[in-house]
Amino acid sequence: MNKKFLLFVSFCFILIGAAISVNAESAPRGKSPAQEQIHEHHHRMIDESLMKSLLEQGFTKREIFIAAHIAKFSNKQVAEVLTFYKKNNSSWEKTAQQYGVDLDKIKKHHHHLDKFLEANKGVVLQKVSEYSGKSAQVLQGYLDKGVPLRFLVSGAAMAKAANKDLGEIIQLREQGKSLHEIKTELNVDKEQIHAEMKKLVDEIHKEISKAK
Repeated sequence: MNKKFLLFVSFCFILIGAAISVNAESAPRGKSPAQEQIHEHHHRMIDESLMKSLLEQGFTKREIFIAAHIAKFSNKQVAEVLTFYKKNNSSWEKTAQQYGVDLDKIKKHHHHLDKFLEANKGVVLQKVSEYSGKSAQVLQGYLDKGVPLRFLVSGAAMAKAANKDLGEIIQLREQGKSLHEIKTELNVDKEQIHAEMKKLVDEIHKEISKAK
């Protein structure tokens, strides 16, 4: 599989914890043709007029895309899925359960993410280190304790968005809290997290591209 394509697909799902991220805006700048095809695929799933209407109602593109996937699997309307989602504390788990959708089907790219991150572990740790201010040794220590590499990436973005130390995010995880619960506890806006994630992903992408 083309590395740029895998990078795009992987990081589209990197914030999946309690929520699923399929927002094409989270992808690195300078999309390849394969990336453009994925972006177009999302838009083909949703009528442009419906997209505009839902955006005007306050939903983000990310939420609309996720709802579109659940609607597709459950043969329901996107607006109906979003209405339930909003009434149930913005929980994708509850929403998926309500419509009988297995989140694993939507999260199927997770194993690609783990494989990709491990294949580029050196670059990922380097960029997370620069981004979070934590040494590579400290980051390796987190990994040795069982913290997934993908959590270091998403956790670093959340820490930056919340103006917190990455160590605090790791500590909350060790208390058994999910990314969604940590986000709620820190009262950090999800769009801020995605903005920071995009910055970090861009840096990782650039470094990997230079190595080719």
